[in-house]
Amino acid sequence: MTDRIRVLHVDDEPAVVEAATSALEQAHCGITVETETNVADGLKRLDEGAFDCVIAGYDLPGQTGVEFLDAVRKRSPDLPFVLFAREGNEAAASDAISAGVTEYLRADGSAEPYARLAHTVVNAVERTADDIKHTQGSRRERAIEELHSTARAFMRATTADAVAQVTVDAARTILNMPANAVHFADGDSLYPAAWTNQVEELIGTPPVFEPGDGLAWQAFESGETQVHNDVASSPARYNPDTDIQSELILPLGDHGVLLIGSCVTGAFDDTDVTLARTLSVHATAALSRLDRDRQLREEREFIDQALNTLDDLFYVIDTDGSLRRWNERIPEVTGYSNDEIDDMPVSDFFPGDEHETIAAAINETRTSGRVTVEAEILTADRERIPYEFAGTQLTDADGAPVGTVGIGRDISQRKAYEQQLERQNERLDEFTSIVSHDLRNPLTVAEGNLELARAEYDSDALDKVSRAHERMRALIDDLLAFARAGETATDLESVALAGIVEECWQSVEDDRATLVVEGDLRVRADMAKLRRLLANLLRNSVEHGTTGAQTTADDNTDHSGGSATVRVGVIEDTDRHGFYVADDGPGIPAADREQVFEGGYSTGESGTGFGLKIVQRIAEVHGWTVTATESEAGGARFEVTGLEPA
Repeated sequence: MTDRIRVLHVDDEPAVVEAATSALEQAHCGITVETETNVADGLKRLDEGAFDCVIAGYDLPGQTGVEFLDAVRKRSPDLPFVLFAREGNEAAASDAISAGVTEYLRADGSAEPYARLAHTVVNAVERTADDIKHTQGSRRERAIEELHSTARAFMRATTADAVAQVTVDAARTILNMPANAVHFADGDSLYPAAWTNQVEELIGTPPVFEPGDGLAWQAFESGETQVHNDVASSPARYNPDTDIQSELILPLGDHGVLLIGSCVTGAFDDTDVTLARTLSVHATAALSRLDRDRQLREEREFIDQALNTLDDLFYVIDTDGSLRRWNERIPEVTGYSNDEIDDMPVSDFFPGDEHETIAAAINETRTSGRVTVEAEILTADRERIPYEFAGTQLTDADGAPVGTVGIGRDISQRKAYEQQLERQNERLDEFTSIVSHDLRNPLTVAEGNLELARAEYDSDALDKVSRAHERMRALIDDLLAFARAGETATDLESVALAGIVEECWQSVEDDRATLVVEGDLRVRADMAKLRRLLANLLRNSVEHGTTGAQTTADDNTDHSGGSATVRVGVIEDTDRHGFYVADDGPGIPAADREQVFEGGYSTGESGTGFGLKIVQRIAEVHGWTVTATESEAGGARFEVTGLEPA
């Protein structure tokens, strides 16, 4: 049974109204009866509020009850209407039935008609409520079914404007809400994106809502659906003079709002709100999908742009051996079009003699996860270009292999440099062969004949010849050392500096000098070349040092017994890493500190001028820098910097 029943009774006879009210209230404790005496006031009351049933007399001031019934049916076709006539005839009853009256009753002055009236009203209201509930249920089911097809239309939409149009069309045709519009958020405003013809007939082109404007902005800002049964009663309404009496506003996430209006107060029931919410959820999901698609598209375009700026080849190899993705550099280098590349297996980019190498490299990424390999690309013009490829295994979110991602770098210049270096080394080998054999052999013959001459003659001139031979042999040795110093440092190993200094000192130590080693560090170097560098620096300090500063108590190592002190220590500054060799001799004038590294420069009679040039060459092949400066004792100090920590 319906808990609350609101009845409007229109009749100008107080006794009838009073008797009817008493009978209704006795029949149902939840009945509320409101009265009017004429049709005009009765219609006004119906427009102002919702009633469950109307009772009217037949003879009313100005209009008959049948005319009142006709006006009510135009407003509310399903509203129960009971014509309760004090007087009447068959013609009046026929007119009432034709007009759609729910029940026609006669009041004969006894209590029985009033009891029947009460029973009729209660039954009519409950029956109508059941019919409405059934109708609403059927409508909801039908609308939800139709909204499913609309969901497919949303999925096909490729722009936000298309989503807006699908939304207003669905609200008009499926939900039977002809006056509706979609507004999209753009910056700090809500702009109209799509609207129905009925909206334009009511208000013209929909307005742009700025922050704080009207009920639309309130709903958008709060994110909550708003149902306004009487827009005129809301002080926040956008247009006080609007013909719209009811409004349903549904936020579309942060995308905008869906506005649905009606010229009738209380136009939207629970079913309307539920269906409109369902539609708004579909629209919001479609708009969010478009946003995600746009973001993904922009992100991919950004990544593609970044990859296309590379001079290197970028590629992703699928598990089936085909290229899954590549940058623009690949068609530029290979000469194949993107369509051709799409159909080519990886092996087609390489000559036949490289296929085994490439297959092994791809397989290695699947086992070790990473590989670097050199191979020649075969272009569409059959040109072979040397490349170095670095590949890494690509996995999915579960760690399963899905391919290989990598970079290919053109190493043509490096290969050309290696070939040039190889040719230079070949010429160097020829040179050292000449120096070591073709010059040493005649020198050995000359030295032998000199000894024979000394056996027959005693002359100072022969001593000069002997010294010339010694200088020639020193020059040959230094030339060989200089040539070999320029060879690439390949056999690198880590060694303690202090230990290697001690070894080198054994070959130069004499009673004129003392070695002091201050600190230690590990050096990564070609050992043979490092020994030559240190031996030359130590020998230079011994040969040019004189009696100077004495050793101190905190020296790490002290080889006493000489007049010169040679110090070897560590350089550990913010931007410099290396070691130094310093003495307490006369030093090197500032103007000559760069000249000492030039070939042939020497201040001693027996020097060849190649010792420091060899030091500089060895430093260069290691990527180091050697400079000459002044030591704390005023002597020479040679600094070797640019070392990588070992």
